[in-house]
Amino acid sequence: MRYEPARIGVALINSDSAQMNKDRQTLSRLGFTNIQQFQNIGEAKPFLPEASIQLVLVGDKTGDIGGIQCMRAIKRDQELSGKAVVMVSANGRREHVLTAISAGCGGYVLRPYLQDTFAKHIKAAWESSRPDDESQARLEKGMQLAWTGHHGEAVQELTLAVSQENDALAWFNKGLEHLRKQEFGQAIQCFNKSLAMNTLFAEAYRGLAHAYKGLGDMERHMENLKKAADILAMQDKLQELKELYVEILGHDPEAVNPYNTLGVRLRRSGDLSGALHAYTRALSLTPSDENLHYNIAKAYVHAARKDKAADHLRQALAIKSDFTEAAQMLAELEAQRPQDS
Repeated sequence: MRYEPARIGVALINSDSAQMNKDRQTLSRLGFTNIQQFQNIGEAKPFLPEASIQLVLVGDKTGDIGGIQCMRAIKRDQELSGKAVVMVSANGRREHVLTAISAGCGGYVLRPYLQDTFAKHIKAAWESSRPDDESQARLEKGMQLAWTGHHGEAVQELTLAVSQENDALAWFNKGLEHLRKQEFGQAIQCFNKSLAMNTLFAEAYRGLAHAYKGLGDMERHMENLKKAADILAMQDKLQELKELYVEILGHDPEAVNPYNTLGVRLRRSGDLSGALHAYTRALSLTPSDENLHYNIAKAYVHAARKDKAADHLRQALAIKSDFTEAAQMLAELEAQRPQDS
């Protein structure tokens, strides 16, 4: 679906009537015609699930709660999480922008704004929150076939929808890198792309599960349900990872390699796969950091991957030959090797 303001419904949530009127007038000049106004999230909630509402603009004040709390409530609602939510704020502090990104904003417009700037952010938020038109059309057609009983045709269409590579993690990594460089607009768009791709794949696998059930193939039915569940679980994990990363940047904006700090925190919390992912990102920035290789080795030891741990310990020692802790850990692993075979 092309970006056509006249076909895109917008919900404004703002308890400041002057700001609300300003935003409504700007949207009208840009060609939006379906604009709904609400003072708070309670008023808006019954209307937000409507398919026509594709953009939500949130102000700094939304009744009894702040705009970021309002946005977080929307993004945590499974029925609404796919909506593009734009923060329109008078607060340009770095910490506030980071908090908004952590909460899941799809765009950030700073008041007072120029109409062209407003338009650019709104369009970017809408476009980056959706998969490409071809993938979206294929998904919609496949789901329609699945739910109307045309199971064989649905399988063909939805299989094509998931045949392309899911680049959600790659987009997420790009978002983290933009955050590190304080390129907030680019970071938001990358996170939006990541979320949109994951959502498409999860929906497609759910549709495939339904179609295979209709065909009586319960093995493939369960297989595709598990794939959908895995993607949804990863989506929650990426959100948690983003929130933690934002917290680290908030405390230490000058961190040379915040991915390493992130990896340490995830490893200590028991999230070994998340830690290893963060460490891998860290290596792309500082491949000659002996402490980083040592931290990765620790994570692999906890994950019972002693061979990988030993590899990274050797790399640490190649960088710093008198790295006592690394040498000691490597000696302990090599001493255990006969017992493992």
